[in-house]
Amino acid sequence: MSGLSAARLTSRIVKARYDGEVADIVKQHVGEFNEIHVSTALSKLAKLMARSGTRTLGKNQCDSVLLLLDERLRGFNMIRARQIANLLWSYAKLGYHGNHSIVRHLSDQVPTVTVDDFEPQHLANTLWAWATMRHLPSVDAFAALERRMLACVDDFIPRNIANTLWAWANMRHQPPADALAALERRMLACVDDFRPQNLSNTVWAWATMGHLPSARALAALERRMLACADDFIPQNIANTLWAWATMRHQPSTDAIAALERRMLACVDVFKPQNLANTVWAIAMLINSIEGDSITCRPTRRVMRLWGTTAIDQNVLDRLLHRLEHAAQLRSLEEQAFQQILQAHHLLGDRFKPSAALLDQAREAWAKQLASPLTEDGMHRVDMLVRGRTDDGGERLLVIECDGPTHFLRSSDGTYRIDGSTYARNCDLRKLGLDVLCVTGHEWTSLTKEDERDAYLRRELQERDFKHSFKCDNVPVETALIEARRRVHRLCEVGGHAAEGGALTRPTPQASASASYVPPPPYIDYLSELRERGIIVEETNNAKKRRTE
Repeated sequence: MSGLSAARLTSRIVKARYDGEVADIVKQHVGEFNEIHVSTALSKLAKLMARSGTRTLGKNQCDSVLLLLDERLRGFNMIRARQIANLLWSYAKLGYHGNHSIVRHLSDQVPTVTVDDFEPQHLANTLWAWATMRHLPSVDAFAALERRMLACVDDFIPRNIANTLWAWANMRHQPPADALAALERRMLACVDDFRPQNLSNTVWAWATMGHLPSARALAALERRMLACADDFIPQNIANTLWAWATMRHQPSTDAIAALERRMLACVDVFKPQNLANTVWAIAMLINSIEGDSITCRPTRRVMRLWGTTAIDQNVLDRLLHRLEHAAQLRSLEEQAFQQILQAHHLLGDRFKPSAALLDQAREAWAKQLASPLTEDGMHRVDMLVRGRTDDGGERLLVIECDGPTHFLRSSDGTYRIDGSTYARNCDLRKLGLDVLCVTGHEWTSLTKEDERDAYLRRELQERDFKHSFKCDNVPVETALIEARRRVHRLCEVGGHAAEGGALTRPTPQASASASYVPPPPYIDYLSELRERGIIVEETNNAKKRRTE
């Protein structure tokens, strides 16, 4: 060994201009490395290998160097907080998977180190690395970082806030309400320093986690967006619109006009999924209706477009033109086709794909829907209750058992139905169906069977189904008990869950000259019910989930 001092070793690593130089230092001096040297070498390799001009090592050469560093790292009894954060960041940049043994080795040490040594950047980098590598840390590791975050949240900068929220959302982690509230307060304090990516990642993360921020927070981000809209890239636009649609946020006319101008300026560089996400979000926002309650009782429905005017038709035409081109290049994924059909269903003549694109969209939708029950082919429902009108006609009530994926929850514990579920309920009512949404959080709060029976009875009576909720030759109490059993099981599995429902909510990472082709005929579900002679009937989709 050459006996280089620790400081000289660090300096040589930092000054390396190519990944090959770092590799030579590692091979010659790895036995002298301390934890800082290993961390510095991995960080330098990650940065140099990301640029073609400084990358000289082949895959096998790189792997052999990384193996040396991994082995050296395992020899340390204790690694400090800062180095753990830097190492995990480096491994994420180098493309390591979350199941890699060295990633697990480092992550398992997080709850045992002195958490007070984590600074805001270290916290955000650790969470970002876990999310990027798809590593699921322990509950203790999450809790340790959240405690430290609450202690130093006032030192978070916009990038730390956005990356923390982004990581939680990608890991499907539900942080405690006080952690979300603390980050929201900090965001309001430094919102003028947010850049476009920080803005879009923040609202995207909130929507993905099912978190409903305060009106003040959304308004502050919207004001900041207006100041930097010209710097938005397509993904920023798509993710922002998707989040607004999911949260049922109604942006101002000025905000929409700014994003319209930016969309038209950069529509030709939108990636296919950004195009589909954007069209889906526009359709959902235009379809947004104010005044509905969680239980979907009929209300006076007033369609609100963005601000006081509808979106510029030219924007829809340009987006559709780009989607048609992407379809011809076979660069659209199945989710994009599903979003196209949903947008067409909601926007009608304002968004008319070509016959070929519409056929592909219908095929993708039918594949994920499996067995549509409504006559327009767009919906699956959990349960149907048949009743009679005063003049002897037939009434149908749809019972939907909606789990947490259908709602946003604010820091104060209140719930709000999300955009796609809201659109589903409105669409079902347009088909002449009454809708009762049994919310998972409300149902599980009723711990006794008689409480649940009373809840169902009350909801049905309010819809005038008190005399018709029974099967032929079956007492009303028997039918009620069976309905309660089915609802309980569906609420346990989260309602539609990942399968969505009428209008599924995609999660992003968005003018036709051909003739319009009307949708094909769909099954007559009323006739099917009559043939069965069943008053309360669970659909195949719900039955399959209940018995899984």
